[in-house]
Amino acid sequence: MNNLSIFCADVGSISAKKFGWAAKISAQRELITGTEIEDFARQISEAIHRNEKVAIGFECPLFVPMRKEPKRVNSARNGEGNRSWSAGAGTGALATGLVEVLWVMNTISETLGYAPKAEFSWERFQANNGIFLWEAFVTASAKGLSHADDAVIGVNAFIKSLVDFEASNAISESSVLSLVGAAALRAKWTTDIEVLSLPCHVIKA
Repeated sequence: MNNLSIFCADVGSISAKKFGWAAKISAQRELITGTEIEDFARQISEAIHRNEKVAIGFECPLFVPMRKEPKRVNSARNGEGNRSWSAGAGTGALATGLVEVLWVMNTISETLGYAPKAEFSWERFQANNGIFLWEAFVTASAKGLSHADDAVIGVNAFIKSLVDFEASNAISESSVLSLVGAAALRAKWTTDIEVLSLPCHVIKA
């Protein structure tokens, strides 16, 4: 896809400097990285202002499964393996990521002067001006030396997935509660309550 800029954030404590981000801007050969959430939101805002296609990923669980069986209520999502969203690291990233996702959305809206439209369908994203929201899943064996490194790994995994994007979705769940959808509603990036039931695309590295 031409004119596509890809962003990824490895969420973590801002005050403890455990936040990192990376981006592949459409017109640039090299990836750019950083550790400040303000710079992450600014770079995204600038790409949107340039009318680029923008995909934003966050390295944290962005949706959770809804299960009928009591014993499986908080079990791993299909495809997570031994890195369940409900394990210690997963729940920490989920909570931290949720507030950082919302902060990034609100800051982008304030910078642009309007709220972009959130998009969760790759097919619709290619046909409209929405912002594609996706989840980065960096496995333990793929992790880098820093939070920015993990974000780079997420961006590169996204780029590799473009060969057959629909087939690259790593987690399959038919019934979910979308946390990123809730953030999009709160930030006014959508008014469609159905997004609460939509899983987002997960790219695994």
